[in-house]
Amino acid sequence: MTNEEVLKIIEEAKRDGRTRLDLSRKGLMSLPPEIGQLTSLQTLRLNGNQLRVLPPEIGQLRNLEELSLSDNMLRSIPAETWQLAKLDVLRISGNQLKTISPEIRQLTNLKILWLHNNELISVPPTIGPTLSRLVFIFWN
Repeated sequence: MTNEEVLKIIEEAKRDGRTRLDLSRKGLMSLPPEIGQLTSLQTLRLNGNQLRVLPPEIGQLRNLEELSLSDNMLRSIPAETWQLAKLDVLRISGNQLKTISPEIRQLTNLKILWLHNNELISVPPTIGPTLSRLVFIFWN
């Protein structure tokens, strides 16, 4: 999918006030910063693409409850992601992550966290004590 096609989808989603957007398996190598305009989104699925980085504008999606980033090529998660206070499902399995920022502790509503199939050696110790709503974590 070309950048122009993605921008068109984002514009349509913005115009329609969509709460869900699925851009899984579209061959995306990048995500345009315009994604941050979709402030009504509650679910964003970007699984199975070729994303190496996410734009910091991802942090503008303040209503996001589910973020699926599995099976990409991410080496890090932008700091702005940890500010998504309503997030309760985060899928980041199947990437190239070596570490997870301790700032993940800010996701206090997180219930489900998928971390497996990365290059993680450990998870931040802050996950246990601060993410009290976490009912499922799948890593390593």
